[in-house]
Amino acid sequence: MIIATITYLLLGTIVLILITRLSARSAATESLTIERISAFVTCGTGDVVSLGRGIARHNFVQCVVFVADRVDEQAHDPLRIIVKYYHLERYLLDRAAKSRDSAQRAYALALLARLPISIATEVRVERFLTDTSEQVRFYALMCIFSIAPYRAIACLSEFEQHLSRRDIAEILTVISRGYCPIPYTPLLTSDNYNLKLLGIHLVRRFGIVESRAEIASIVRTERGELREDAIQTLAYFGEGERFCKYHII
Repeated sequence: MIIATITYLLLGTIVLILITRLSARSAATESLTIERISAFVTCGTGDVVSLGRGIARHNFVQCVVFVADRVDEQAHDPLRIIVKYYHLERYLLDRAAKSRDSAQRAYALALLARLPISIATEVRVERFLTDTSEQVRFYALMCIFSIAPYRAIACLSEFEQHLSRRDIAEILTVISRGYCPIPYTPLLTSDNYNLKLLGIHLVRRFGIVESRAEIASIVRTERGELREDAIQTLAYFGEGERFCKYHII
């Protein structure tokens, strides 16, 4: 019995050491891959063929997304070269389509949404807007925001689930990556909860002080989170205290 216990402990120790070494090796490989991708994207250093060598496909996608989240719009063209050369759109869409696990489908679409993806991908993403999972539907919407923000606004107006503040923050992150002026007034004056919530956070994120009248109207007429966020937006504009004093509280 003692010998068996010692044997199990030794085997467990060996497995733990192997896992630790493999993890360290994987982390080092990912770090090197990120460096290569960053140099290619920002300085034009290296060639696209060598970027994905020595690393698993899924880990490579995560490295590309890591870099994509941290560069400005000027780096999108070299990122598109990487996405196209390694067929990352097709890879992630296939993973989402073939997975029976909703969390994995959502994760694949979340990665896709953070890449500069082509207009042709919109057609393949639309099927996920009717998925049984709320997460999958949301990240499909995120992909459309990445491809065509105006089209995404129309999709958002048909969304049945109420988005959270965190959801809106993710959408604004995608919108902020490129120059795509979205008219804020139709959002703020809409009867749709999601559009109005997006409008409130949109004008706050970009400091659109010209929206003060519409924001004040939301404070007067709405309740719950919409009203709270509208008050916070007025405060951000430096007018929250004055408006509350003379108009509502």
